[in-house]
Amino acid sequence: MNAKQSSPRGVLVSVLASVLFGLIFFLAGVLSSSAEVVFAWRILITFACYALALSHPLAREQLRLLGRRLRSRWWMSFLLVGLAAIIGFQLWLFMWAPMHGHALDTSLGYLLLPICLVLGGRFVLKAPVSRMQWAVVALATVAIAVKLAATPQLSWVTLAICLPYTVYFVVRQRFGLDGPIVFGAESLLMLPVAVAFLLAATPGVIAPAELAGLAGIGIASAAAMSLYLAAAALLPLPVFGLLSYVEPVLLVGIALLLGERMQGADGWVYLILAVALTVLAVEGFRVSRRARRARPELPPPSVPGAPGIGEPDVDRRD
Repeated sequence: MNAKQSSPRGVLVSVLASVLFGLIFFLAGVLSSSAEVVFAWRILITFACYALALSHPLAREQLRLLGRRLRSRWWMSFLLVGLAAIIGFQLWLFMWAPMHGHALDTSLGYLLLPICLVLGGRFVLKAPVSRMQWAVVALATVAIAVKLAATPQLSWVTLAICLPYTVYFVVRQRFGLDGPIVFGAESLLMLPVAVAFLLAATPGVIAPAELAGLAGIGIASAAAMSLYLAAAALLPLPVFGLLSYVEPVLLVGIALLLGERMQGADGWVYLILAVALTVLAVEGFRVSRRARRARPELPPPSVPGAPGIGEPDVDRRD
């Protein structure tokens, strides 16, 4: 399997996605609507954005490539349904947690997720991990150990984030379903659930501010998921996983804004993670600078396509 190279664009895309996810998390915590209603609006608006994007020829080409990929194996469509179920649950949980006092548990889940992604990328996808990245993983592991020692309880919310999400991204890359257009297909599969949630909701008049918040979550979600999944396609899984530390740090700050409080040695935990992020940033800058110096000038491809969504290659045979 050809190893992906880290790129400044991939890093920027990942950070922007994390900022947007932080905004969504905050809005979910301050809205009065139920998690099911917020989830439904999020899916409806996200799907509408993807449907609008299909007016672009490149998006339609990516959709055709996805269809070809799904038809390449009889079970690929069922695999997509399974991925949609995982991401649908994650989207609902992301709305539910800040509404029910589990914002910090959510942040811990996202703190554990990069470690799981690094390990999944290394041992399942055989992605290379540098010594510096192993050092960052070690620092992050120490931070999580301190967290668990200071607060010896692990919420189901934490495990429900880090474990299924690891499966989601590993499967996406392993079977060539890691392009942004795939989330549009997943949104289509989640659409019936969203409609059912809205039909089951108690009818009532939605205040303009509440409606604006719901619309903001939907638009930010479409942009954030596209950026996040594009980063997953642009970056090696270990680098993508380590950059995911930006989001939980933001979530911690938002949890504090929403009224939750740290316990035990949480301050030391986030200090260790800040050091790990600094090490990662320095190493990423050095790698990208060396790559720019060594990269040969190549002509652009004649037909652009979504990363990871095309004909099955020799490295992805089953």
